[in-house]
Amino acid sequence: MNENKYKKAIDDVCEKEFTITGAQMLEIAKAASQTERNITMTSTKKKSIIGKIIGTAAACVIVSSTAVSAMGYGPLGDTFRKFFGKDKTTAEIIDDGHYVDINQEITEGIFTVKLNSVTGDNSSPKLLFDVTVNDKVLAEKNDRIQLFAYILDEERYFNKLDEYAMWDAYGEKDPEINNLYHVCMDGASAFMINEEEVITAVKCISFESDPENRKFDYDVNMEYRFTVPDEALKDTSLEWYTGITLSENGIDYNLRYAEYGSYDTLMQFNYAFKGTELAGGETDYYKVIDKFDAQWHKYAGTLKLIADGNEYTVKEIGASYCDTEGEAIEAGTCSTWLSFPSIDYTRTDSIELIAGDKSYKLK
Repeated sequence: MNENKYKKAIDDVCEKEFTITGAQMLEIAKAASQTERNITMTSTKKKSIIGKIIGTAAACVIVSSTAVSAMGYGPLGDTFRKFFGKDKTTAEIIDDGHYVDINQEITEGIFTVKLNSVTGDNSSPKLLFDVTVNDKVLAEKNDRIQLFAYILDEERYFNKLDEYAMWDAYGEKDPEINNLYHVCMDGASAFMINEEEVITAVKCISFESDPENRKFDYDVNMEYRFTVPDEALKDTSLEWYTGITLSENGIDYNLRYAEYGSYDTLMQFNYAFKGTELAGGETDYYKVIDKFDAQWHKYAGTLKLIADGNEYTVKEIGASYCDTEGEAIEAGTCSTWLSFPSIDYTRTDSIELIAGDKSYKLK
């Protein structure tokens, strides 16, 4: 159904089925589940809290089967574990009721690609695909495939596509169906968390072995349009910071925010490159980007996070981006990022970022 009909259907269900008070619901939810922690009663509208407790034992009792069906909840957790057993985090998110069925299928040439569902959290959405390869030899020779796709909003997809890279993910062959592959692809949170239409365009399907056609990469054009409801993605804790500056080799890295999610703890930093010794008088950032990225990677790798006495080392270090035109922040201001392992912000009393002999209090 379209977005307006979807919202109306959910609103109607909530008004009819959620007959208890907010206070009563909060107590039931707290007693029923310790895994769902982002419960708030700041709004008087009952429909605003359905996404916070859906999937708990209490919600299963309160919400009618109509609501469960409308949101697309089903036995996806068991299916996910079957094909992606190592990803326990996503399986648990699905078990908590955070996903939405898309069920859009497109056939082009020898391929049928079905976008099944979207799940994950606000920082790291996941798209679940099934890919059928209608070529016997190609399927027999490959136990896995690689899928490439753009994930953008409409304006950027049609007008700024050359400014973005494709997301990619490998898919494993189904153990029972020889020409079926299951793919779990990371998504673009910037375009998937606003309850606005997303375009996911699969552009290439790649194989490791293609002895018959000697092609390996198959270009396709499969466009899927959908909207992700708020409750389909698990909440993260987004904390903004000011006055926390890490300095290294004449560069001041200002911590802008940290997003504490189910998969990792992501931190974003800003810095100015013009006039620094590392820039050497250069004003075109992209002529010196390699030097700045090399320094950031060397420095960021030394950082540590202490949460309730537990020490965490850096998980991943990102590359830089510089707004040379001043469209987003201030001209000459660059951004970069790193991530630590996941930390539950709501259940952690103390968080500190350690840089050398200096400590910065985050909570």
